[in-house]
Amino acid sequence: MTEKDTKVTCQLCGFQFPVEEARSTVCQSCPLRGGCRLLIKCPNCGYEMPLVKTPDWLGNLMSRIGEWISKRRVK
Repeated sequence: MTEKDTKVTCQLCGFQFPVEEARSTVCQSCPLRGGCRLLIKCPNCGYEMPLVKTPDWLGNLMSRIGEWISKRRVK
């Protein structure tokens, strides 16, 4: 899947948009002109977020650690 076909969902407003669309419109106001490849800005609300995805195993591990901590606090 190329960047042109990749869609991102904004973490703030939930708007789904193609990465290429954001790079060609919203990111043009950035001094790097969309060339950073690390951040993406939502064309709907303007929220800037990292484009790097968290690996599933890391997300699962963090969830388990959070559950373990929550259970220990209750006691």
